[in-house]
Parts: sequence; C-alpha cells; structure tokens
Amino acid sequence: MGASCLLLAVSALLASGSAAVGAETIDAGTESETGQSVEPGAGQPPVAPPDAGATQAQAFRENHLLGDWGGLRSSLWGKGIQAEVLLITDPYGNPSGGLARGFTSYSMVSADLKVDTGKTLGLKGGEFHVGFAVNFGSQLSQDYVGNTFPIQSSDVSPPGPRLTTLSYSQGLFDNQLNVRLGRLSIDSLYGEEFAASSYFRQFTSVAFNAIPFAIFYNAPGPLGYPATTWGARVRYKPAGDLYVMAGLYNADPDVGQPNAYGLDFTLRGPAFGIGEIGWLRNQGPNATGLPGNLKLGGFVLGGAVPAYDSTSTRGGRHGFYLVADQAIARLGPQTGGRQLGVFGSLVTAPDKTVSPMPLFFSTGLVVNGPFANRPKDVLALGVAYGGYSSILRRQQEAQALLDAAVRPQVSELTLELSYAIQLMPGLTLQPGMQLLIRPGGSPSTPNALALGVNAVVSF
Repeated sequence: MGASCLLLAVSALLASGSAAVGAETIDAGTESETGQSVEPGAGQPPVAPPDAGATQAQAFRENHLLGDWGGLRSSLWGKGIQAEVLLITDPYGNPSGGLARGFTSYSMVSADLKVDTGKTLGLKGGEFHVGFAVNFGSQLSQDYVGNTFPIQSSDVSPPGPRLTTLSYSQGLFDNQLNVRLGRLSIDSLYGEEFAASSYFRQFTSVAFNAIPFAIFYNAPGPLGYPATTWGARVRYKPAGDLYVMAGLYNADPDVGQPNAYGLDFTLRGPAFGIGEIGWLRNQGPNATGLPGNLKLGGFVLGGAVPAYDSTSTRGGRHGFYLVADQAIARLGPQTGGRQLGVFGSLVTAPDKTVSPMPLFFSTGLVVNGPFANRPKDVLALGVAYGGYSSILRRQQEAQALLDAAVRPQVSELTLELSYAIQLMPGLTLQPGMQLLIRPGGSPSTPNALALGVNAVVSF
C-alpha cells in the first residue's frame, strides 16, 4: 500500500467525522467537566440509579462490533461469564529497503472466556480464565525486511493454533493481595501484567507493543502472549499508590514450539523470575491530577548458554527495566479521556557475554482523542532503539571472514508514526508507517520503509 493511498484514506475519514462513538455512562443526574456527579436540580424528581445489567449491555454495544450479541453477552455477564473474541490483522509492505521488497498480511484471532467464581461458585474474589488463539499469514520482518523488531503487531508467535491461557486467580484481603496460577505469560492481551503501559498498546510495531521487546530477546522462552507456560504471579497493592509484583515461570523454549499447540505441559525449566515495584500516580477514585505510571523491575533466567567470548557455557542472564508514562495535558473534560501523554522504557542486560541486546530504550508521544469530533482516535509517534552486544559482534565479525552471509550486528532503530481511526464501535483501522534503520542491526542491510494498516476488530 502506498503512502498516498494511506494519507487519502485518513483525510477522508477525518473529514467525515462520522465514527460511531458511544455516550459516556453517568451514575446519576449529569456530570460536571471535572467528572464530579451533579445532583438533579431542585424541584425535579430524583434520577434512579441505572440498572447494572442495562448499563453493561450499553457498554457492550459501545465497545464491540456485534454489540451485546442479541442480549447473550449481558446475560452471561450476569452469571459471571465474560466472553471476548478479537481479530488483529496487519497488511504491511516495504516498498524500499530491507533484504528484499515485499508485501504480507499476518493475523491473529483470539477467543477468551473469564468466569467470576464469586457469581458462579460462591468463591468470592476468584477468576478462571481460558483462552485460545491462532496466528496465520506471512511475516514481513522475517520474510522480506530482515529486522529484529517485528513490524506487525500480530507477529508475536509463529503460525498455528495454540492454548494461550489456562489460569486461576484469587483476590484476598479486599483484593490487596492477588495470586494467579496456571498457564500464563508475563504480558497480557487484556489488562496488564509486567512492564506494561497502556501507551504501548497504541503502536503496531512489536518494538513497543505490548512490553519492552528486549526483555524477551535477552531472556528467550515461551513467556509472551500468545505463548504460554506454567507460572505463578503474586501482586500486593495496599491502600495507596504503590504496589509490588513478582512471578516465577517455566522458561523451556520447546514449550512454545508451534507443533506443541500450547499443550506441552512439561516442566523441564529453566526457571524465569521477574519482579516489579510500581507507582500509580493520580489513579485513585478521587484523583483529579494527570495520571502517570512509574515501574521498576528486574528479571533473571536460569540455565546456561554458550558464551560469545569462549567455547564454554555460562549462566547469569539477567536484566533490569524501567517503564514510565505521564499524561501532560488534557484536551477536554477529565471524563472524556482526551489527553496528550509521553512514555519511555529502558532495558539493560549487563552481561554482554550472554545477552544479545544489552541496551534497549523506547520513547514517544501519544494523543488520545486529538480532535473533539473524534474522541476515540489515537495519534502515536515513537522511537525504539536496540544496541547489540559488542562481544557478540566480535564473534560475528570473525565468522563473517569465513561466511559472507553473516552480518555483524551493531544496533537497530525503529520510528513509527500512526493514526488509529475508530470507524465504529469495535472496529479500528490504524494506518501507519515505520522507518527501519539498520534492519537486523546490520549496517550492510539497506534502511527500510514499511507502510500498512493495523486493523483491530472486537466482536
């Protein structure tokens, strides 16, 4: 798809201003611009609180292409059962640069079911979650460009079907303590787990979406959605803005092979551990300031791998990360969600003898609701950088003397500019462009331009 076609499509949709946007749900009376509830005027009859089922049915109609499924969805919700079906598809091509020019389309369909055990079994605070996904199509990064940061957001797993989640979580002490066990990943399709920011979800490139890429790259294992493995996660959030979270997972890479379909239930290890402390700024029920997040964490992967500087094996693969985001300006009423925000992430894996990408960072701007008549649209601009191990590079340079196909890796840089357009509830198209500097980290690979559309359909 050419840049002119993308720009024409965006211009036409922006000019129309006809995206279907659901109305805000109000608890009683009306809301002021500060988001505070306003009582009905004197002499007027009191406004009855809305029926919870009717409110939820309206929310389904506002956020899903097929709405309330003819009442089935809200009926299941009343029984404690929540169903989600999602399609992500990414037709993208590179008209210039990379190893070769080409066009591909890669997609993922996921189906998830969550059961509130408080409503179904009387076990308050519990949730059972089962999910499936299938990836299909061809991958632009692997088949044509040769870059490390996948261009398409659905390019997070090889083609094929797989079990994604089979877990149980239990909240204790008014959910200040939450424990989750089962088949898990360290990120999540819905909600957030480790190293997450809602800002990351606004991008197509996997360099940003859904958590900093270098965590997976330096500690390989079937740990990122839709890959799944045995794990346990504990989260403690007392009253206030701080929380702590830790997880332990089986990081056997064979578990994530496509022919295992997510059903390899072995527990051979090695173990992967991760911990995080976070500050949720201005996110309490009565907060009026601009919201932000600050998260500090570390990870360690057990087992030993061949070291880059010797013929021996070595353990000690570990790293640290920082994730931060902050809304810096509101573009309308507080309840509308229209705002300008900034984000950043940093990952460092200090041991260059076993860590292929010792330094990674990303930063950028996100505008939620850039225009008053299109409050659900999102404008995103970001840059992500990954610097490769100098010890690995020296090994590759020695190999290149014997094999010209070896391309020593220095660093890779991705810049993304995209605009997500909500055409109707549950249907978003995100035309975008990505500039890929030194694809695969090699200066000998021509810089590439990738153009395409990320389409997300929530049924």
